[in-house]
Amino acid sequence: MLKTNKLLPKNLAANQVVVAMREAAVNVLSANLNVLTVTRDQGKKVWVALGATAAELAAQNLRLLKNTVAAANDKSVATWEAVEQALDARVMPVLDKVGLAAPAQIGVDLFGKGLHQVSAQVVELTRERRLAVKRTVRKPVAKKLVVAKRRARPAVKLAA
Repeated sequence: MLKTNKLLPKNLAANQVVVAMREAAVNVLSANLNVLTVTRDQGKKVWVALGATAAELAAQNLRLLKNTVAAANDKSVATWEAVEQALDARVMPVLDKVGLAAPAQIGVDLFGKGLHQVSAQVVELTRERRLAVKRTVRKPVAKKLVVAKRRARPAVKLAA
């Protein structure tokens, strides 16, 4: 029972109907508080379970995505290899019969020519630098002699 008997008039505090209503209100209030507590605890459990389920689903989706990407990669590699084989089997013999060099060989030749040009430029620049170093003869720098000017000495007075 609540300690609110002092708030009620004396004739109502002794009335059993008022006392029963007060006890019923207290019981309803405590039941509501218990329901809120249980709901809060159950809500925490639901959120924890939801988080675990979400993490599990994310990991599963990631595995599926990796498998899909790997399968697409394998398929693209297989397709590219089929194209290369068809090129080697059909186009290259025709180019050889006509007397044209293979496109890859042309690229290698151009790269080799460019490499030789760069190498020649490096050799030329190195040669010019060596000649420039030989041409410049280092002359010893004459040191300037610094002559200190003599200051006039104060006259010494003799004791007479």
